[in-house]
Amino acid sequence: MQSEYEIISHNNANFHIFLVSLLYRTPHFHRDFEVSLVMDGELILVSPGISLHLRKGDIFVMNPFLSHELKASAPALILSLQVSPALFASYYPRMEQTEFDAAFLSPLQEPGLCREVSDFLLGIAFAHYRQNPFHTLICASLINQLFVCLLKGCKSHLVSEKEKQISRAKARRMRNILQYMETHYAEKILLADIARQECISLYYLSHFFKECFGITFQEYITKLRCEKARQLLLLTDYSLLDISLRCGFSDVRYFNRGFRAQYGYSPREYRSSYQHARHSQQKKSMLTTQEFLSRDSGLTALEHYVSGSFQAHPQVSPSAQMFS
Repeated sequence: MQSEYEIISHNNANFHIFLVSLLYRTPHFHRDFEVSLVMDGELILVSPGISLHLRKGDIFVMNPFLSHELKASAPALILSLQVSPALFASYYPRMEQTEFDAAFLSPLQEPGLCREVSDFLLGIAFAHYRQNPFHTLICASLINQLFVCLLKGCKSHLVSEKEKQISRAKARRMRNILQYMETHYAEKILLADIARQECISLYYLSHFFKECFGITFQEYITKLRCEKARQLLLLTDYSLLDISLRCGFSDVRYFNRGFRAQYGYSPREYRSSYQHARHSQQKKSMLTTQEFLSRDSGLTALEHYVSGSFQAHPQVSPSAQMFS
């Protein structure tokens, strides 16, 4: 599994759109705005101070540098657009200081706004995956319209330049900490070791971590270790003792306790549940924490969603047909 912090490298247009089949994502952050549509399945989004149950058709909006965790009981399909504030710098520089107040849009509560945002996301995705002539210009145009829609329909506020600088400094520190944890999760990790590396006090680091991620350092490392262990449970025949040691647990008792808290099953129960999966694809989906769809698979998924959304969700606008 790749590192659980995420810094996206954009093309020259300062945006990135993708379809991902996601089972779990430990707390992470981006430098960008992220606008995502749940196309299939259900998942839980956890961010400091909030926990949201998202279903098909729901949309979530994340501000830059805001930590969030995603988890599903079965792989959920998400269409995600990440946009750097730099895209708007020359003609709408205040976007750099803008933050949205709401993280969640539901078609049941805000059908009109959800319909507009969904249509823009689908239009951007179809243009990107089809790679038609001028597709980058089409995407950029639709992204600008999408953000006008969000600014008009969602409450937002401005943050000062000083606050932005503080956020960037926090992000750099968060990135260093997460990279260290990803590299050393199988070893004995002490918060004091990271505090020395960052040249800060143990007390400050403990509060900093809880403020940024909404969970304690120990809770985060347990989540990370459990996700590594989950893959080994399904991918290998290693004993529970071997897996617990390979993933940094001091003994099987702590492994069992942490795993049950994370997934609702003991490691043995979890392995047994999927040991006799009838289809190799089912096994593969449960092993893959997140899988990015190819161009062909992405187009198929988009066309299926648009054609099927009118029956399952009549509140979705027929104008989405223009993208199919």
